Amino acid sequence: MNTDILNIPDKLGCYRVGDFKVYSKLESIELHTKTGIHPEWDFNKAVFASYDWTVEPAESLPELYRQRAQQLRDRYDYIALWWSGGADSNTVLETFLTNDIKLDEIVTFSNHETTGEKDNNLTAEFFVNCVPKIEQLKTKYPWLKIRVLEVGKPACDLFTAKENKFDWIYQRGTFFTPNHFARTQAIQNIKDWNNLIVAGKKLCSVWGHEKPRIYHENGRFCFKFLDIINNGPDLDSISGNQPYTDELFYWTPDLPKIVIKQSHMIKNYLNANLFSSPYISQEPSGLAFKVHESKKMWLNKHGLHKIIYPNWNINTFQVVKSNPIISARDDWFFKLNEDDPAKKVWQMGVEKVFKDLVPEYWRNLEGNKITGIKACVNEYFLEK
Repeated sequence: MNTDILNIPDKLGCYRVGDFKVYSKLESIELHTKTGIHPEWDFNKAVFASYDWTVEPAESLPELYRQRAQQLRDRYDYIALWWSGGADSNTVLETFLTNDIKLDEIVTFSNHETTGEKDNNLTAEFFVNCVPKIEQLKTKYPWLKIRVLEVGKPACDLFTAKENKFDWIYQRGTFFTPNHFARTQAIQNIKDWNNLIVAGKKLCSVWGHEKPRIYHENGRFCFKFLDIINNGPDLDSISGNQPYTDELFYWTPDLPKIVIKQSHMIKNYLNANLFSSPYISQEPSGLAFKVHESKKMWLNKHGLHKIIYPNWNINTFQVVKSNPIISARDDWFFKLNEDDPAKKVWQMGVEKVFKDLVPEYWRNLEGNKITGIKACVNEYFLEK
């Protein structure tokens, strides 16, 4: 089996609006408003459409994860994994380590230096999950570099920087939270990474993206890619304008069998356990559901993790995850004084997005509250 990494353009996706190709979600929406042509998000359609999604791969998920880790190792000189301590990134970490595939660095983040807090929604996962494991990793893998990035003050500095004051919103896709902006921009300030690039080394930044979305529509299960890529890579990387490469571990055209296998395992679980699983209910999770008697029966995140991350302990502490605009991880930022320069720039940017740039059609709403921008979707059916 050929598991080489493909040299294809726009591997992290692009938007096509008529004859235009853009990488910014906001730009695609502006073009939609001007031309009347709805944006088409192209996330490696030519590759993924060439596979038969109705056939479950024979390999186990751990074997496919191993193949993906080896694939990355064979391609790059230096591999750094963004590791939050959560299920997605921790499974990537364990895949490298348990298969003796060298990982050069893990990068995690905190705002403890800025806030002095250990229990807010950004630092809690770091101190509860990451810190104890870091000590174990230092002992067992002394060659593994462990980097902890402070994203508190850097986030404030980014919003007050002259070059970002009016156009930071165009550097985002659908995520406008301060911590996302700070994380993706932080790479530019890592001196030893820049030294590697100058030395001609192939540098890879790996993200544990993304959870599968399995929907049951018109009696058939389908997998959906959503354009939520930029909660990891930034726009410069998506458009190919960074001197390093961002790689998504799971959502990759280099090994489509990963998402196809995940999809079938979730489909099989929903079919077999719809009324017997403690992880299935009518409470929406946004992750996976099966329709029964006109009701959506949803699989929650613990059930999903149990299926696709076989070594993950579902009792592991996890914080509240991000809303694309008002993230619980940014509580510290929103508590800043209303006249704080960084907070004012952020507020002006978000107001511009949802008052001037994003028409009502594109707004996700819960009641009268805007919760983000509607997703663009690529879907593949798991049943004929």
